[in-house]
Amino acid sequence: MDATKCSQREHVQLNSQDLDQEQNVHMDPVQTNSQNVHIVISKDNYCSVITGNVYIEKNRNVVKDVAILLFFGYECNTPVYKTKSDMNGNFKIEDLPPGFYTIAASYYDYPIKKAFIKLLPGQTVHQTIIF
Repeated sequence: MDATKCSQREHVQLNSQDLDQEQNVHMDPVQTNSQNVHIVISKDNYCSVITGNVYIEKNRNVVKDVAILLFFGYECNTPVYKTKSDMNGNFKIEDLPPGFYTIAASYYDYPIKKAFIKLLPGQTVHQTIIF
Protein backbone atom coordinates (compact mmCIF):
# COMPACT_ATOMS: atom_id res chain seq x y z
CA MET A 1 0.00 0.00 0.00
CA ASP A 2 0.99 3.40 -0.74
CA ALA A 3 1.19 6.10 1.99
CA THR A 4 -1.37 8.27 0.25
CA LYS A 5 -4.03 5.52 0.22
CA CYS A 6 -3.46 4.78 3.91
CA SER A 7 -4.06 8.38 4.99
CA GLN A 8 -7.22 8.61 2.90
CA ARG A 9 -8.58 5.46 4.50
CA GLU A 10 -8.05 6.83 8.02
CA HIS A 11 -9.71 10.04 7.03
CA VAL A 12 -12.75 8.24 5.72
CA GLN A 13 -12.96 6.20 8.88
CA LEU A 14 -13.03 9.35 11.05
CA ASN A 15 -15.83 10.80 8.99
CA SER A 16 -17.72 7.55 9.20
CA GLN A 17 -17.59 7.62 13.00
CA ASP A 18 -18.83 11.22 13.11
CA LEU A 19 -21.89 10.36 11.01
CA ASP A 20 -22.83 7.36 13.11
CA GLN A 21 -22.95 9.25 16.41
CA GLU A 22 -26.36 9.74 17.92
CA GLN A 23 -27.37 13.32 18.63
CA ASN A 24 -30.26 14.59 20.76
CA VAL A 25 -31.90 17.75 19.48
CA HIS A 26 -34.75 19.38 21.44
CA MET A 27 -37.35 20.95 19.21
CA ASP A 28 -39.04 22.78 22.10
CA PRO A 29 -36.26 24.52 24.00
CA VAL A 30 -36.98 25.85 27.48
CA GLN A 31 -35.76 29.29 28.42
CA THR A 32 -35.76 30.55 31.98
CA ASN A 33 -35.66 34.27 32.75
CA SER A 34 -35.36 35.74 36.19
CA GLN A 35 -35.46 39.28 37.52
CA ASN A 36 -34.67 40.74 40.89
CA VAL A 37 -37.07 43.50 41.92
CA HIS A 38 -36.14 45.65 44.88
CA ILE A 39 -39.02 47.60 46.41
CA VAL A 40 -38.02 50.42 48.69
CA ILE A 41 -40.72 51.73 50.98
CA SER A 42 -39.86 55.17 52.17
CA LYS A 43 -40.83 56.26 55.64
CA ASP A 44 -41.59 59.74 54.34
CA ASN A 45 -45.11 60.93 55.00
CA TYR A 46 -46.84 61.89 51.76
CA CYS A 47 -50.11 62.85 53.45
CA SER A 48 -51.35 66.36 52.80
CA VAL A 49 -53.02 68.89 55.09
CA ILE A 50 -55.63 71.61 54.57
CA THR A 51 -55.71 74.43 57.10
CA GLY A 52 -57.80 77.54 57.03
CA ASN A 53 -59.80 80.19 58.78
CA VAL A 54 -63.27 81.64 58.42
CA TYR A 55 -64.25 85.33 58.47
CA ILE A 56 -67.35 87.44 57.95
CA GLU A 57 -66.67 89.95 55.19
CA LYS A 58 -68.41 92.96 56.77
CA ASN A 59 -66.30 93.30 59.88
CA ARG A 60 -63.55 90.72 59.23
CA ASN A 61 -64.43 88.98 62.49
CA VAL A 62 -63.57 85.31 62.84
CA VAL A 63 -66.46 82.87 62.88
CA LYS A 64 -66.65 79.80 65.11
CA ASP A 65 -68.67 76.61 64.54
CA VAL A 66 -68.77 76.91 60.75
CA ALA A 67 -69.49 73.51 59.18
CA ILE A 68 -66.57 72.56 56.92
CA LEU A 69 -67.17 69.70 54.47
CA LEU A 70 -64.50 68.18 52.23
CA PHE A 71 -65.40 66.34 49.04
CA PHE A 72 -63.09 64.28 46.84
CA GLY A 73 -63.09 65.69 43.31
CA TYR A 74 -65.49 68.28 41.99
CA GLU A 75 -68.78 66.56 42.73
CA CYS A 76 -70.24 67.38 46.13
CA ASN A 77 -72.28 64.25 46.77
CA THR A 78 -70.78 62.63 49.85
CA PRO A 79 -68.21 64.37 52.05
CA VAL A 80 -65.01 62.50 52.87
CA TYR A 81 -64.37 64.67 55.92
CA LYS A 82 -66.45 66.90 58.22
CA THR A 83 -65.26 69.38 60.83
CA LYS A 84 -66.11 72.75 62.37
CA SER A 85 -64.08 75.90 62.83
CA ASP A 86 -62.78 76.46 66.36
CA MET A 87 -63.28 79.54 68.58
CA ASN A 88 -60.65 81.44 66.56
CA GLY A 89 -62.25 80.56 63.22
CA ASN A 90 -59.52 78.05 62.36
CA PHE A 91 -59.88 74.53 60.99
CA LYS A 92 -57.47 71.76 60.05
CA ILE A 93 -57.92 68.59 58.00
CA GLU A 94 -55.00 66.14 58.17
CA ASP A 95 -53.83 62.85 56.66
CA LEU A 96 -55.27 63.47 53.21
CA PRO A 97 -54.03 61.63 50.13
CA PRO A 98 -52.87 63.85 47.25
CA GLY A 99 -55.60 64.76 44.77
CA PHE A 100 -58.30 67.25 43.85
CA TYR A 101 -60.82 68.32 46.48
CA THR A 102 -63.77 70.64 46.96
CA ILE A 103 -64.12 72.32 50.33
CA ALA A 104 -67.52 73.72 51.29
CA ALA A 105 -68.42 75.88 54.27
CA SER A 106 -71.91 76.60 55.53
CA TYR A 107 -72.94 79.02 58.24
CA TYR A 108 -76.60 79.68 59.12
CA ASP A 109 -78.36 81.76 56.44
CA TYR A 110 -75.21 82.69 54.50
CA PRO A 111 -74.78 81.14 51.06
CA ILE A 112 -72.53 78.07 50.98
CA LYS A 113 -68.94 78.93 50.06
CA LYS A 114 -66.95 76.47 47.93
CA ALA A 115 -63.32 76.32 46.88
CA PHE A 116 -61.42 73.86 44.71
CA ILE A 117 -58.09 72.61 46.07
CA LYS A 118 -55.29 70.61 44.47
CA LEU A 119 -53.16 68.77 47.02
CA LEU A 120 -49.69 67.52 46.12
CA PRO A 121 -47.89 64.84 48.18
CA GLY A 122 -46.85 66.20 51.57
CA GLN A 123 -48.28 69.66 50.84
CA THR A 124 -50.06 71.93 53.33
CA VAL A 125 -52.63 74.26 51.77
CA HIS A 126 -54.16 77.20 53.62
CA GLN A 127 -57.69 78.16 52.58
CA THR A 128 -59.39 81.33 53.81
CA ILE A 129 -63.18 81.33 53.66
CA ILE A 130 -65.00 84.65 53.77
CA PHE A 131 -68.78 84.87 54.16
